[in-house]
This record gives sequence, C-alpha cells and structure tokens, in this order.
Amino acid sequence: MAVSRTIAFRNTTKTPRLDMRTFTKWFLLNAVILTAIFFAEQKDAISTIIENDLSKISVLIMVLYLFVAGYIGRLSYLSDKINKNKSKEAKQYLTKRADIGWFAAEHFFSLGLLGTIVGLIFATQGSLDSSLPTSEVVAGLKEGLNTAFYTTVCGIMFSLPLQVQLMILKFKLEEEEEEEEEEEE
Repeated sequence: MAVSRTIAFRNTTKTPRLDMRTFTKWFLLNAVILTAIFFAEQKDAISTIIENDLSKISVLIMVLYLFVAGYIGRLSYLSDKINKNKSKEAKQYLTKRADIGWFAAEHFFSLGLLGTIVGLIFATQGSLDSSLPTSEVVAGLKEGLNTAFYTTVCGIMFSLPLQVQLMILKFKLEEEEEEEEEEEE
C-alpha cells in the first residue's frame, strides 16, 4: 500500500525585486529616446522635418522637449532624495513642479495643431491663384501641407515621451504617499 505524500513548498526566499530609482528610469528612457532620435536622423528624418517646416514650430517643440525633459530629470532626481521626515512637503513641492511638465506635454499637441493651421494657411495663401501654372500651385500646396503634417507629428512624438517620464515620477510620488499612510496605521 503506497502512501502518497503531498509536500507543500512555500516560497521562503523572497524574490529580488528590481528596485530602480526614479532618476535611473528617467535616464534609461531618455537614452532610448535619444538613440531613436539619432537613428531617425541617420535616415534624415529630423533634417527633413526641420527643412520642410516653414513655421519652425517643430524646432520650437524639439528645443522645448529638451528643456522640459531635463526639468523632469531634475524632479526625478529630487524625488529619489526625499527625506522620510520631510516627505509630505517635498512631495507637495515635486507635485506642483511636475504640473509644469504636464502643462508642457499637453501643449505640445497644441503647438502641433497650431503648426497645422499655419501650414494650411501657407498652403492656401497664394498657391490657389488660377493664373499660376499647375506646378507652382502644387509646389505651394506641398510646402504648406508639409508644414502642417510635420508640426503635428512633432507635437505628438515629443509629447508622448514627456508624459511617460511624468508618469514615472507620479508613480514614485504616489508610492511614497502609500508608504506614509501604511506607516501611520
């Protein structure tokens, strides 16, 4: 008669949790983004956008992205340095400052749409004159529509990574708030 034994294994060892700091996450994300921008430029994508955008709003979006991403990096670094004793005040400070980043990220879409309107104005401004040859009309439409589409693409492409960076920061701040609530109970 065979006795069957069931052995219950409990996981007594804790699995190591990958606990990356907020600044490290921000840094790695930006390294990936800058690598993607580098490879896009190798295919002349960035140069094409800059050359074909008559309004230069796409350049403004790119420059603003660099400044705001750096600002978010600073906030991420500060969020890692929060002292447990002063975490409520520091969290409020970082949350208020992160709102600037959210404002910028949301308005990259608006700048892209502004570029779309400007591009459509360029497209229809003088190129729809019936006395012009067809080739000039098409060239004018092409320049205006390039501006319209490239600024919209820039607004979207640079807004989304900013929002991801801000979400990483937001998760860190919310995590600290939850830890404080658990300690109080």
